[in-house]
Amino acid sequence: MAARPAEPDNRKKGTIAEIFDENLCAELFNLLWGQERTSVPTVADHAYEGIWKRVIMIGGSKEQRLSDITLAEQLRISRTPVRQALDRLVLEGLVRSDPRRGYWTCTYTAQDIREIYDIRSALEVLAVRLAAPRLSQSDLKAQLDALYEVRAELETRPVLRFLQIDLRFHMLITRASSNGRLIHSLSLLRSQLSMFQMQDTYYPQRMEMALHDHERILLALLEGNVDEAADCLARHIQRAMEGVLADIFIA
Repeated sequence: MAARPAEPDNRKKGTIAEIFDENLCAELFNLLWGQERTSVPTVADHAYEGIWKRVIMIGGSKEQRLSDITLAEQLRISRTPVRQALDRLVLEGLVRSDPRRGYWTCTYTAQDIREIYDIRSALEVLAVRLAAPRLSQSDLKAQLDALYEVRAELETRPVLRFLQIDLRFHMLITRASSNGRLIHSLSLLRSQLSMFQMQDTYYPQRMEMALHDHERILLALLEGNVDEAADCLARHIQRAMEGVLADIFIA
């Protein structure tokens, strides 16, 4: 891969677990999965949420073993719902299962990341084209107002507020597509993408760039220019992919 100019490292020092605390991870989980929770979560649902948070905070940078025995003890439940939760995380690409070595967190190669973002781009561009006739002016303007509020706070590094409007923006478009299979396919990528999005907020400049991209997409949709919105969205996702690749594979 060709090297590119190094981006100034304005990250707050510390591990992901130190920066993105349990409350932030819980909020991220609620944003991603809150609307899909059942009214009475099962023990397996409880196990899934607890293990999901642990895996996201590990960050995908290194492989770690996930002992179902240890997790069951920590969550104070039996091993059966823990294994059910781990199997669900395997399907979502956050955990891998080895018949002899048990469950391990996934790590990602450059090719893995390109594939994830290529699929995301193709699906979200389709989603915005399907969603455009269904998106109301009021919803788009509300999203734009929230964007401007966060932009005004960038000097304070409003990580939680940024993640909230970022995820709500993309999910607004996805759900407005009204295509169940498309929504399901993107939901399977959610956890992997959220892991990268959390790490991306180390860089205030990237938050500013993402807000700029969102603004252009929203303004294009408000003006009824669907082609421009789709092109801006594709470029936005391409830049996000380049940022992740630079973080992981360029020293």
